Amino acid sequence: MNAPVPTGEPASVGSATLPAPPDPAPVISSAQAAVADMRATARWTIGATAAVGGLLLGGVPLAAIGKARGIAEITLAASGLVLALAGVAVVIWRTQEVLMPRFVTLRALEEPELAGLRREIAAAPEAFFGPFGRSADELDRACRLHATVAAGLTDLLARERDEDRRAAAAHSLASARANLAHASARRRTLLELVHAWQVSRALRRARLETLLGSLVVVAGALLFLLATGR
Repeated sequence: MNAPVPTGEPASVGSATLPAPPDPAPVISSAQAAVADMRATARWTIGATAAVGGLLLGGVPLAAIGKARGIAEITLAASGLVLALAGVAVVIWRTQEVLMPRFVTLRALEEPELAGLRREIAAAPEAFFGPFGRSADELDRACRLHATVAAGLTDLLARERDEDRRAAAAHSLASARANLAHASARRRTLLELVHAWQVSRALRRARLETLLGSLVVVAGALLFLLATGR
């Protein structure tokens, strides 16, 4: 269950106004900026490849086929053009996976391709989980625990009439909300890191496939030029 993250606004329960929980300590992460940069790179790759495809589909290559003589040369030229276009299509198809929206959960940490991230976490768990355990499961349980405690204290305050007990409950509720905000921020940052790692792996695969696709385009262009004598 995903616990709500407090907004930092003062909350009113009954006739009492509770102090706003302090903002959680920021967890330094450039994951979102990294994802934006990687997706910008993917868009540039798709745009450049699409431009190559546009040139291949232009009138000059098609007109050049007319210079081919005989069925063999025409077949070779057409095969080269189709091969080059196939390379362009593969590059665009594989690279666009970097731009696809992803549904990310903490379970993704168990995926083989995130082994590097798991090693980083294991080397310094306190940097990722803070005081909320040493694993993603413990962090998630901490979020649910503090959310449950906060909900119970909110209900208690709505029913309690004794001022001393209300004051104690209000103090405990502020602490529970602060803990919830901190744990939720840690979990959100970890999810962003998982997402960035997945996009990075997808971009690496796309780069390799772009190289292979480019070789296919070059091979197709060479066949075309060989057949047309251009």
